[in-house]
Amino acid sequence: MINSVLGPLLPSNGLARPAVNLGKGTVMPLTTLTKGQLMEGVVVQLQPRLLVETPANIFSAAANAGAHKLGERLLFKVVDPDSRPPRLELLRPGQLARSSVLEQNVFLRSLLYRPDSLAPLQKWLSGHLSVGLSNLGSKTKMPTALSALLNEFWQLPSNPKALDIKKTLLMSGLFSESRGHEKTRARSIVGPAKPNNDLKSLLQLVALEEGFDHETKPLLEALHSSQIKALNALVNNQVYYQWLMPWFDQQYLMITLQQNEQQLSQKKWSISLAHQGPELGNLQINLLLTQAVDTKEATASLHFASNTLWLAPLVNSSKQQLNRALQTHGIHLQHVSVGPLEDNDAKDRHNPAHAILDVHV
Repeated sequence: MINSVLGPLLPSNGLARPAVNLGKGTVMPLTTLTKGQLMEGVVVQLQPRLLVETPANIFSAAANAGAHKLGERLLFKVVDPDSRPPRLELLRPGQLARSSVLEQNVFLRSLLYRPDSLAPLQKWLSGHLSVGLSNLGSKTKMPTALSALLNEFWQLPSNPKALDIKKTLLMSGLFSESRGHEKTRARSIVGPAKPNNDLKSLLQLVALEEGFDHETKPLLEALHSSQIKALNALVNNQVYYQWLMPWFDQQYLMITLQQNEQQLSQKKWSISLAHQGPELGNLQINLLLTQAVDTKEATASLHFASNTLWLAPLVNSSKQQLNRALQTHGIHLQHVSVGPLEDNDAKDRHNPAHAILDVHV
């Protein structure tokens, strides 16, 4: 899959791993690739041929094995996703945007470019919030006290206010370390990070239980990835926060708050709310918020996306109610639209601008 000269990829043979074609056919990715997509792979074999493992597949790369070492993390860009096999370009350090975060080490780079950072945590919550944490896929039983702690932690007031939403961000694990310092804004609102008020601290407590350190490692890495993306955006004069918020009965919303440099000068924010559940199906809400000049008022443009038939009539019949609710917060509803979800998961998950926080690689 890695090819510094833009040639085709060679099939992978003789390595008994999941998603590997052991025959003579071409190895194809399990997920759809998009042109310009940035991906990372780890060198898992040097001889008899160089093999690189990605989250979806293992590929044989037409590259000089002597130039790499086992465990090395390589970043590459999709040049032609439609060719069979797809063609990718190996990216050298000089081809990446300068970033103080990227310059630290390759593991931080891995966290920064990791797509679907919170996917392991989403899966974990979906599988265990409603049934408790008695079994995280292992034979070790989770103590009842920790199971109750999560279920108590993972809830919102029946009529949440703006401060309650802010608290979910501060308790999401993104600010665990800053809450350990006196006189920080996060600590003044929700106090120091503890297992009963901080998701990362709770997962760290679960990891101390015998047999659960392996289960919680990808969950903590998911939070670390979101933290690194937020930090990288900050040092590039941008805003990027992504976190999971309790919603309805033991479900969640994934919230993404973004502001690039252009939006910063225009006082605009992009907010995305995503939900997937048994009752509502897949639901996506995109909000563009614009603050008026020299006032505290703002305008909002909303787009609802779902493939369910009930959404459009519900939104259309609720516009006035939604407008009145926003006006109580000084926000005027400028535009509302409803449409189907794009049938393009790869585009949503691997959009390069999203994955790299608009640092313009």
